Amino acid sequence: MRLNAAKQEKPDKPKKSAKADTASVERDELKVSGVLEAGFDINNKANRKETEYNRIGYGKVEISARPVKKVRAEFGFEYKDRDSTMTIDKLYAQYNFADFGGVRIGYMKKSFGLEERAGVEERYFHKRSIINDGMEDSDANLLKHDLTFQYRHKMSENLRLAGGFSWAADSADRGRSFARFNKNYYQNYSLEYEDSTKNLILAGIIGHYSGHYRSEDYENYNLTAWAASLSFKYSARLFVSETELTFGNKPIKFFDDDREFFWGARMQEYFLLETGLKTLRQVIPVAEAALYSKDMDSKDFDAQLRGGLTLGFAKNSAFQWRNAYGTVLRMNDGERELRRRRFDSEVVVIF
Repeated sequence: MRLNAAKQEKPDKPKKSAKADTASVERDELKVSGVLEAGFDINNKANRKETEYNRIGYGKVEISARPVKKVRAEFGFEYKDRDSTMTIDKLYAQYNFADFGGVRIGYMKKSFGLEERAGVEERYFHKRSIINDGMEDSDANLLKHDLTFQYRHKMSENLRLAGGFSWAADSADRGRSFARFNKNYYQNYSLEYEDSTKNLILAGIIGHYSGHYRSEDYENYNLTAWAASLSFKYSARLFVSETELTFGNKPIKFFDDDREFFWGARMQEYFLLETGLKTLRQVIPVAEAALYSKDMDSKDFDAQLRGGLTLGFAKNSAFQWRNAYGTVLRMNDGERELRRRRFDSEVVVIF
């Protein structure tokens, strides 16, 4: 959906120049977009010998406004049925002081790899991969949204650089590793090349943590965690390929001067098959394989295989029916253990 607040000219007034009309659109442009998602998720966890049946309910609305030519504001909020919560996804202002650069200030997610950047409307699986799950489960909280100051620099027509500092938006208890009162901040950098068919991203996040631990034995702590991602996307007429490598550390045992280094690799392929029909516009098969290890010193790692089929209806496949099935295997010294089977089916409306 796109709303344009530019006023219509009255017939008795002389016409404005094309340049003036363009400037008016740039100043007064208001865009509203979003996605709605509803369905069900069947998650069979073999190690717990039980099956979970969950509803899928998700909604996200984003509003973008440009009050003057070089200033833009973004606001987005989302609703998750499973948590029954309404949260702010982003809230920031951007000022482009020159054609080559600008700054953003506000509440937003950090720049990382392709999977972390992609919204619901850009991916065909309800859940992100085991790599993303592993990073979010970490006490380091590297991927969460925070108050951020970010500088964005356009180095050439296809090459962009971004760097920023973030401050923890809350002081909640972090679990066994972090105290109730802390002073956490993050550095985030990304270098991105993008043209009509290729997208290459190198990104990194560094987290700095200091505070007071809830134990008399360890009153204060000061540590650093980091993660880096290299991802590549190739978009052809009929298919899209994604490859992503992730590496970093997790400060799980920092009191013993120990670190766990994790790694992950992900590959995804999907095909955009046009049907030529007025109702069913697209058939989109998708397949993905991912490997993740939470500790490089261990021989254990998880392997995830997923496949799905999306049916796109209406113009630009704005109405979609997505179906996906996936498994997660634990590999331990050559032995395989089925950890999870998941099937989900959902209806998605993109506006």
